[in-house]
Amino acid sequence: MIMVSIGLLGTLIVLLFFKMPIPLAMGIAVLVGCWLGGFPVYILAQGIVDGSMTWSLLSIFFFIMAGNIMNSCGIAERIFAFARACVGHWKGGLAHVNVLCSMIFAGISGSAAADCAALGPIEIKSMTDSGYDLKYSTGITLASSMIGPIIPPSVSFILYGVMANVSIAKLFLAGIIPGVIIGLGLMLTSARIAHRLPAKFPREERMPMKRRLGIFKTAVWALLAPVIILYGMTSGYVSPTEAGVVAVLYSLVLGVCYRTLTMKNLWTVIVSSMFTAANSLILFGIASTMSYILTLERTPVIMAEFVLGLTQNKWIILVLVNILLLLLGTITSAASIMILLTPILVPLMQRVGVDPVQLGVLMAFALTIGIATPPVGIGLFILSDITKQRVEDVVRGVAPFLPTLILMLLLLTFIPQLSLWLPSLLLPY
Repeated sequence: MIMVSIGLLGTLIVLLFFKMPIPLAMGIAVLVGCWLGGFPVYILAQGIVDGSMTWSLLSIFFFIMAGNIMNSCGIAERIFAFARACVGHWKGGLAHVNVLCSMIFAGISGSAAADCAALGPIEIKSMTDSGYDLKYSTGITLASSMIGPIIPPSVSFILYGVMANVSIAKLFLAGIIPGVIIGLGLMLTSARIAHRLPAKFPREERMPMKRRLGIFKTAVWALLAPVIILYGMTSGYVSPTEAGVVAVLYSLVLGVCYRTLTMKNLWTVIVSSMFTAANSLILFGIASTMSYILTLERTPVIMAEFVLGLTQNKWIILVLVNILLLLLGTITSAASIMILLTPILVPLMQRVGVDPVQLGVLMAFALTIGIATPPVGIGLFILSDITKQRVEDVVRGVAPFLPTLILMLLLLTFIPQLSLWLPSLLLPY
C-alpha cells in the first residue's frame, strides 16, 4: 500500500521539478494517487469544496483584505515616518527604521511578500536618497520582511492551525516574542555593519519631541490595529475569522478618516484579495485530499517510525526538520509546504515531545527564509523588479543577514519558551 504514497509524492516532485504550477502539480499527483489506490476521483473535487468551506480559513481573506486596504490608504508611509522618528537617529539609522517598520507592518499584513511590495519602494528610496548602498538597502528590506508571517496576524499560522487542529489564538500569541527577537537580531547585525563602515551609514539628526508627537498622532490609529485584533481573540470576544472582519472594518474606517480610500481603490483591493485568498483555499483543499490519502496509507506513521529508528533525540530531529524546511522553502511556496507537511510532521513531533505551537512557529519562520534564497525565492524577484537590479545583486545584498536569520531559527528551536511562554500565560487552557 505504501506504493500509492510513493507514486503520489514522486509524481508531485517530478512535476515541481519541471516548474509546473503548484496547484496543478498537486492536483495531478492526487489523481495519480487515486488511480493507484483505487480511490474515487471525486474526492479531489470534494476536498477542494470542503476546504473552501472551512470557517477558520475565511479569516485568510479578511486579514489579506485588511492589509491591502491599509496599504492602499497610505498607512505604510505613516508607519515609516513613525519608525524614522523613533530610531532614525541610532547608529545604522534607516536600517533600524526598516526593521521597525516591518515589525509594525507585520501586525497588519501577515505576509512577507506584502511587506516587500508595500514597504520596499518607500524604504529603499529613502535609504538610497540618504546615501545608503542600494544592495544593502535591498538586503535589509528583504531580511526584515521575514518578520511578516511571525508577528500576528499571520496567514501561515492560520493554515497551520487548521491543518494541525491547534488554537490560532495561541499561535498568534506565540509569534510575538519570536518576531521581536528576530527584529532585534537584524538590528544588531545592522549596527555591527554600520560600526565597521560608518561613512556608508549616515546617522540622522534626532527629531524634536514636538515633531515626534505630531508624527505619532498621525500613525497611532494604524498602530492600534494589531492590538485590537489580539485583544479581541485572546479575550474570547471574537474568533479568528471574526477578528479578520473587525480588521477589515477598522481599516475601512481608517481609510475614510484619512480621506485616502476611493471606491476604485476599494474595488481593486477586493478583487486582489479574493484572488490571493482563493489560491490559498484551493491549495488547502487539494493538500487536504492528498493528506487524506497519505493518512489512509499510514505514511505519517511509517515516516515517524523511520526517523525514530535513526534517532530519538528530539533536538537532532528538530534540526533535521529545520534543514528540510529551509531546503524546501528555496524551491516552492511556504503555503504549499506548510499544508503538505503539517499532517506528517505533527505526529512525529508529538512523539518526541515537541509542542505543536512551537512547531508552528518554527515551520512558519524556516519556510519564510526561503523567500530570500534562490532559485525560487519570491522576495528576490519582487525586490529585483522594484529596484531594477539583477536577482544576483539582491542575493548579495541579503547574504550578510542570512546567518543572523539562521541563528534566530536555532534560538527558537532550542529555547521553546520563547514561543510557548506568552500563550501559556494568557491562554493557559
